[in-house]
Amino acid sequence: MNLYCHDKLAILSAQKAQGMFHHKIPLLLLLIFVSQVYFWGQKSSPPFHGELLFVGTKIFPNDSTKEEMLIYAKDSLVKVVTFSSNFGKQELLKHLGVQKSYLMLSTTKGNFAVKTDYRSHLDSTYTFQKRFGSKKILGKRAKRAVVKFNNLEKSFDFYYYKNIPANYGSAFTNFPGLVVDYHLPTDQGLFHFQLSELRKFDPPLTLFMLPEGYRRISLDDFLKEMQSP
Repeated sequence: MNLYCHDKLAILSAQKAQGMFHHKIPLLLLLIFVSQVYFWGQKSSPPFHGELLFVGTKIFPNDSTKEEMLIYAKDSLVKVVTFSSNFGKQELLKHLGVQKSYLMLSTTKGNFAVKTDYRSHLDSTYTFQKRFGSKKILGKRAKRAVVKFNNLEKSFDFYYYKNIPANYGSAFTNFPGLVVDYHLPTDQGLFHFQLSELRKFDPPLTLFMLPEGYRRISLDDFLKEMQSP
């Protein structure tokens, strides 16, 4: 993850530890849990309550790899569920107000809720500029911005909803609204993501609670646990 990880050694260690029992943490979820959010800083838009579904397709190299990311939101509580054709299902719970999250992992040594603070220098890896233009996504107007990644020559058109805070998304949290159409360069290739479903409702509080049978643990202790005999 040469683009987004603020502590690449820690992430690589986590991947190595998980490799011992043949469970890999998907890259996109790692990008999620190391992303910095500033929930209370975005006061211009009301909190979001509901469900967001993003669908991603790898466009370079072009293959059949698909990613789906389902996000549930209740004010400052967020649950992110990713579905990957390569890595299966992973879940993340995060509290935007206090900047805490738990990455839920099932391993041969048990079920763990790995505590993270998901801080990174993600927003320093690219620049964006608002541009004239918009397009309809799910019947709703999305405004245009042009994004340039630091280590790529090509620039990309991104689109965002101005009236939903950006930090409910997975990555690009310094935008003036929720990014709903974007490109994401990763070590596995270049992905294109777009919002495919949006449903406003009030999710039950139980949806954002840790499941029974999961042990809370720090990332360092989790790595030690996985590396022990």
